[in-house]
Amino acid sequence: MTKREPLLSELYFDEHLAFVTQAITEYEETVRLDPGQFTDLAGVYYALGQYRLLLFISSYSRGYAVADLQQNLHALIATWERQRQADVANVYNADFKDDISGYEQALWVLTWTYLLGLGEAATQRLLACIGNAGQDILFERLVAKILPGTVRKEAKKLLYPKVYQPLLAATEADPAQQQALLPSFLQQWYGKMRNADWHNAHLGPDGGGFDGYWC
Repeated sequence: MTKREPLLSELYFDEHLAFVTQAITEYEETVRLDPGQFTDLAGVYYALGQYRLLLFISSYSRGYAVADLQQNLHALIATWERQRQADVANVYNADFKDDISGYEQALWVLTWTYLLGLGEAATQRLLACIGNAGQDILFERLVAKILPGTVRKEAKKLLYPKVYQPLLAATEADPAQQQALLPSFLQQWYGKMRNADWHNAHLGPDGGGFDGYWC
């Protein structure tokens, strides 16, 4: 297995993945045995979903095979559905306009669901969890490319142009121009994400819970 993320070591990721996996196991077992003990079950599922997202990203960074990543994504979507079902007041679902980290997570998961071939049914389930239809033109353009013909609310603006305008421009360009525009996006992406909660995580004590930097 070849590590994909150049930062930090194989040992770091092995230990981090062991911690995340143990946390998921404990959450799942506690909910299975006595879900009624929780006054905020949606919050429990939200925390579990975040751990499952960390498991997916860290597994990709460590170099796990496609089959493992597909399994992780299916489990993440299922957990997200449980959160949305329990979250009647819609407390935990990210609003793209106010949460750049939640917006980026949605872009990540939608893209990986497509790249790993989870299929239309899983993608539609994911979109139902994400919500935010019509909020952002880049996200809606991505949905249209992945699921042509899907009817959604039309987006009028790009919510985070300082970060994502180069990527939006690349989606609008012909293939020859895309080869020039994508490096521009990649070169400036990390520096423009200073407000994200994971920024510079690799500099924290013992790796700071670092999972990998992927855009």
